[in-house]
Amino acid sequence: MDNTSQILQRSAELFAGQRLLLVNPPVDGLTRQLPADWHVWTWDYFVQQGLGANLEQGHLRFSHLCPQVEGLDGAILVMPKAIERAEFALAQMVPLLRAGCPLYLVGEKKGGISRAEKLLASHGSAIEKLDSARHCQLWRSVVHGDAAPFRLQDWQQSITLEFPDQSVELLSLPGVFSHGRLDEGSQLLLEELAPLPTGKVLDFGCGAGVLATVLARRNPGCRFELVDVDALALYCAGETLRRNQVQAEVYPSDGLGDVHGRYAAVVSNPPFHTGIRHDTSVAEQFFNEVTRNLLPGGELRIVANGFLKYPPLIEAHIGQCRVLRENSRFKVYSAVAPG
Repeated sequence: MDNTSQILQRSAELFAGQRLLLVNPPVDGLTRQLPADWHVWTWDYFVQQGLGANLEQGHLRFSHLCPQVEGLDGAILVMPKAIERAEFALAQMVPLLRAGCPLYLVGEKKGGISRAEKLLASHGSAIEKLDSARHCQLWRSVVHGDAAPFRLQDWQQSITLEFPDQSVELLSLPGVFSHGRLDEGSQLLLEELAPLPTGKVLDFGCGAGVLATVLARRNPGCRFELVDVDALALYCAGETLRRNQVQAEVYPSDGLGDVHGRYAAVVSNPPFHTGIRHDTSVAEQFFNEVTRNLLPGGELRIVANGFLKYPPLIEAHIGQCRVLRENSRFKVYSAVAPG
């Protein structure tokens, strides 16, 4: 069981029999082992898939928006990696709690829980650290019950990106990769003007949708599908496409597990962070599996930090790896599947 769940179990008497909102939990047995009326909100599709069998129907929400649960006795936020994502979640959770209800924040010491007191001070009083164990802390505050209603538009950030051939309106939300800006890696990938093969194209780990939006306009013979594990990213990608009048399919996938069929091309700025730790395992698994989704002669085109040892992995599973362009930090790689 995750350390955050273990520290919650240590204070089981606070939660047993309560009607509770649990936000951003890990995939483990907490909701089975700690008896409470659990209502879970996650933006992680992996968690949604993992906890689906553990909860009653209607008690698990995978979305960018918090479920509107009534009659709550309290709410618990498991600290997300990005502090701005924590603020976004709390702004939705607190209006659901009546005056005097407890609001809990739990997380790893390396994952930002040290900011708990400051985060909770914006939403209540009587703030106290209840426990510290297993490299985690559990904090509690009491809400005042006068929180302003949540307005999604207050958290959305819209920017205009200028490219030599087009302008793009990009919408993003807190915690979505490269929130409110175009990251350097995606910028470099989009500087490459070589056309993509005609046909279906997959944008893996789509984020706010900038790659698919720009490339779809440049490659009118391509039909794009966008996947991500993050519900906020999927919402932003859909909005970015809509605002730029680009037609594409957007859906959740944990890695390539929910991607079916074969593609003329796969493009990606693949993730290499898991939680608070650097980790290339997601990309490694992606290279292992993507061959089944590439048509013969299909192209894999990705951008990555230059220090990551991707070329040997790409060549082991797909084919010869070429560097299309590079700068001091990033490289754009291309490989074509045999056939």
